Amino acid sequence: MGSQRIQPQAMVTGEKSILFKFGDHEKVDQDTYHDVLRFAEMVQKDNHYLLEEIVPSYQTVTVYFKKEPAEMEEIIQRYRSKWKNYRQIEEKMSARKITIPVCYEEPYSLDIERVMKQNTLSRDEVIALHCGTTYTVYMIGFLPGFPYLGKLDGRLATPRLHTPRLQVEKGAVGIGGHQTGIYPLDSPGGWNIIGKSPLDLFHPMREEPFFIQAGDQLAFYPITMSEYRTIRLELDKGSDSIQRFIQTDKRSVLRED
Repeated sequence: MGSQRIQPQAMVTGEKSILFKFGDHEKVDQDTYHDVLRFAEMVQKDNHYLLEEIVPSYQTVTVYFKKEPAEMEEIIQRYRSKWKNYRQIEEKMSARKITIPVCYEEPYSLDIERVMKQNTLSRDEVIALHCGTTYTVYMIGFLPGFPYLGKLDGRLATPRLHTPRLQVEKGAVGIGGHQTGIYPLDSPGGWNIIGKSPLDLFHPMREEPFFIQAGDQLAFYPITMSEYRTIRLELDKGSDSIQRFIQTDKRSVLRED
């Protein structure tokens, strides 16, 4: 038998969905997120015949069904009971690390001077700090493929723009408060844009449209404008594969049975 787990709060959020929330605080927390991912895997393994989709977030797991189940409360109690007695074993699992090239040069670094001024940093220091962290992809949204990443170095935290832009270009890399992220599509947005990546995070014609997934580990590295154009050209021609930016390592982790 494994150790007792903190039970998630459960709420029926529609005729076909249940939300499970871990913890009452709003702080991004690695331990909480670990539980979120493990709970989502547990639900996937349970494989309810009406299961349609599982959506993990910072502190929540939303379970969607194909149609309204006859007994929502029974499903809630089933998942809570399974979670309470989930046993941890150590095994090897695949961990994806995504490397994202970013050009921090003008004209792609629209707001980098604002970040510099806010935090009393040089341009080189902003880039070094942004590239010096390995981020966890906590969730995907508000746009298809938009990764919410943590944890941003506190020395880079910068408030969102007072007036959001009507359009931010696809590939723009930004800082919003204590988070950083990448715009997968042209979109309105109020984050501080400090660079741009040549990679397509979302492409509906790819076999896997979403390049980044919740739970991935992500690291940025700087490239020149010339390198940006070369990567973009090769990807457009189809002579380069976006898969080369993914590394899969075997590591020892706690898993559940």
